[in-house]
Formats: sequence, C-alpha cells, structure tokens
Amino acid sequence: MCEAAVPHAPTTLYEAFLGAQRGEPSAAACERWADEHSGDPEQARALVDAGWLTARSGRSSSEAALALFRRAADCNGEYGLDAQVGIVDQLHTLGRAKEAEQAQAELRARLDTEPTGPSRLRVIDDMVEVLADVGHYEQALEWCQTGLDALASDNDSPRATEYRHGLLIHRSFLRGELGIELDEDDLAAEAESDASFAQFRDGLFEALSQDPAVDVPQDGEAFDGIVLRWVREDFAAVRTRWPASTASYGDDYDAYAARLQRDARTYSEAGAAHVRIVSATLSEFEEYASQQGREPGTVETRRAFSKWYAKTGRPEHVLLWPPARNGPCWCDSNRKYKKCCGAPAKN
Repeated sequence: MCEAAVPHAPTTLYEAFLGAQRGEPSAAACERWADEHSGDPEQARALVDAGWLTARSGRSSSEAALALFRRAADCNGEYGLDAQVGIVDQLHTLGRAKEAEQAQAELRARLDTEPTGPSRLRVIDDMVEVLADVGHYEQALEWCQTGLDALASDNDSPRATEYRHGLLIHRSFLRGELGIELDEDDLAAEAESDASFAQFRDGLFEALSQDPAVDVPQDGEAFDGIVLRWVREDFAAVRTRWPASTASYGDDYDAYAARLQRDARTYSEAGAAHVRIVSATLSEFEEYASQQGREPGTVETRRAFSKWYAKTGRPEHVLLWPPARNGPCWCDSNRKYKKCCGAPAKN
C-alpha cells in the first residue's frame, strides 16, 4: 500500500524527491518532506507513505503510524482517503475494534460522496486486503462488491481491468471462506489464476531442469529449492547495478517479494524436499564473485552464490519456507507471515 516506488518519470515535487532517494526512503524522510511542503497537494501522500513505512516496524510502532495516518487524513487531496485505510488497519493492529469500525464507517461515508475513478478503486481494493488480513471476511466481501459495482458503472477508468481481475480473485477467495457457493465469475477468476500460476510454474521448472547450475533431478526425485533474496536496503542498488538481468524483479520491494513468494511456491509444487530463502547483501555477493573469479552480473553466478550461501551463510539468513504463519515474514516487513506474504488472498 506504500506509494513510495516511482517507476516513471517524476511529475510532482514529491515524486522528484522519491526519485532522488537511494533505495526506499525512510519514514522520517517522508515525514520531513511533508513538514517542509505544507499545503502541497501531495503532503498527504508523503504522510501516508511515512505511516506505512513506520507500520512495518511492528506493533510497537502502530501508535506512531496511526498518528501519521491521522495527520494525512486532515490534509486536502485524494490521499486523505488512503490515510483512512491506514487508520483502520492500525486500529485493528492495536486491537481497538470499535474504533476501527467507526473509522471504516467514516471512510465508507466519504467514498459515497466521491466520484468514481482510480483513487476510489485503489482505496476500495486496499480495504478489501486490510479486512481480509484481519479475518473480517464478510466486511471484506461487502467492500469487494462495492468495487465491482463501481467498475460496472465506470469501466473506462485507468487500470479498470486490473482492479476487476484482482477484486474477482478476492471475491472468490472470500466467498469460499464464508461457505458461499461460487458463481460463474468466481469460478472463472479461480481458473484464470490457477492457469496463470501453472504456466509460471511449468515454465520455471522447465528452465530449472535445463540449467546445469541447478541440481534438479530429471527422474522426478525430490530436490532442494533455493530462492535468493536481496535484503530491502540493497534492492535499489542491485536493480541499478544490473538493470537488464534484474528486470523481472519489479519496480518496488513489494512486487519483488511477491515474485519470490511465487518462486518458493513453484519449487514446493515442483517437488522440492525443502525450500530455503537465502537473504543476502550486495557486499556479500560481490565478495563471493571476486573470490570465485565469477562475473557478478550473470544468473549463473547468482545461482551458484545462493547454493554456496545456503550451506555457509549465517543461519538466521537461511530460512526454511514457508515460515510459521504467526512468525515474522521472511521479507523483513516486520509483519506476521500470515498478514504479509502468506496472506491467503495473496496466495
């Protein structure tokens, strides 16, 4: 939900600020920008980003994140609605259910007065995710239907196809969890999602089977799957260093983490006896490449490094996948796995 990544040329002062950062900006940097640009149309956006970045630090930071979201909600501009999503999320995290319900009702009332458009759909989509994460499936389903109804009356909105696809997948999951019979749209969304994953899985497994750098038995025997993960603080530097070979990572860490989650699932579905996520720094990788006399920009070097690191790296950086659902997520978000990369609606 953090809007910090800017994959396109900056068109606003805040986007220029984000583009000038090395890697993901800190919560303090986003808040400072907001303080220095009071009245800017994107002041609320900066505070919302600061709020989500603060929330990543765990439950102990929820009060601070909540204060940032409330500041953003008081600002003018479209991101005041996004701030309200953050308020609902942090109130649930803090166990303040009645206040969360009130904040949700206030957001719903504000949305009823908003014209249809991408910001409204973005907020609805985020609310579905927030409510699904905390297990409020009936409410999440109501928001999901609100979004689909909005799309039916405004199908020309930017990203309309993307939002509709995501909401239909959410709806099929939610209806299944609630024991509601799936309709044709639900079944079609599930079939499309399953087909997409199967295509991704089969393509990756075929590539792995043909790659001499990866030990994948040809006779169907189990093997160990290793997924190399660059730590958050090095992600931007890695992408800058080797843009061509890392083009599939995505433009922000959340998209990158989602890809790694799919990779881990692919190994597991392909028959891996164990799946390990290796979390490494750029400096560790470069030292390995130098000592081994390998070209650091190649896929083969990264795979050789991940196999070597899985055996010799620090134990806390070589994690079995999947982690415990109530344990910390492997992506360093400081959230529980079940509320992050392991959230049901994301899998």
